[in-house]
Amino acid sequence: MTLSFEIGKRLDHLQVLSRIARDITLPLFAAPKGVENKAGGGDYDPVTKADIDAEDALRAEIRKQFPEDSIQGEERPDHIGTNAFSWTLDPVDGTRGFVAGVPVWSTLIALSHKSEPVLGMIDLPALNKRYIGHTDKETCRAWLETEACPDGTYIDLKTSPCAEIRDAILGCTAPFGMFKAGELAAFKIIGAGTRFMRLGLDALGYGLIAEGRMDIIIEGCMKPCDVRALIPIIRGAGGELTNWEGQSAVDGGRIVAVGDPALLPELYTYLGRALD
Repeated sequence: MTLSFEIGKRLDHLQVLSRIARDITLPLFAAPKGVENKAGGGDYDPVTKADIDAEDALRAEIRKQFPEDSIQGEERPDHIGTNAFSWTLDPVDGTRGFVAGVPVWSTLIALSHKSEPVLGMIDLPALNKRYIGHTDKETCRAWLETEACPDGTYIDLKTSPCAEIRDAILGCTAPFGMFKAGELAAFKIIGAGTRFMRLGLDALGYGLIAEGRMDIIIEGCMKPCDVRALIPIIRGAGGELTNWEGQSAVDGGRIVAVGDPALLPELYTYLGRALD
């Protein structure tokens, strides 16, 4: 079987995985319980029953349908498969928002082949929106599925041209929590030169870049499960997502996403001045 056929089988299964996660996360969002703090030393890193139960259910379904695939997640140990496919799961990305009742939390699911993300999904259950990207040697596209789309239909996504920072809309989930002092200084310099800034969007911000509504997201302290699903969506819509040095962001860290890749050289110049 060809690589495209194998990726297609897994793409067809994304909606099944979305429904499995939604059936667990949405009721717990409406009536939250089981919130624990994973961090120590006065820090706060929440995990909920929704995180754990949804990841367990997603893992079980993937192992049932694709038993040779590897699986990585935020809450459970890695499962090492026997082929070149690997799933990366974050059942509740934006757990703080989930706990606080903010509806922009999402389920992130990525499929990588030979460590390169080829499928990505940002599913926003509370908003009933699902962004999907498919990028491999044969395909490069991204689309949006919403309650306004009849079954089997979708909206093709395309980023907006924006070659100048001064014309850009900038986003970041939590700059005061994500950045050290020098990183924050670089972020503020960029932000001061943009049209305006919006904060607190979690993965929704990356979907809005793919829709052509926003232009730049700059973030730090990202885990692999936070970022891998985003890469095919941004690239499939015509944008780019890298680390601050212009290299691959598949392992997380400090990342920058743009709708127009022409923004990157100037952004790298400012980001390179971060003292940390």
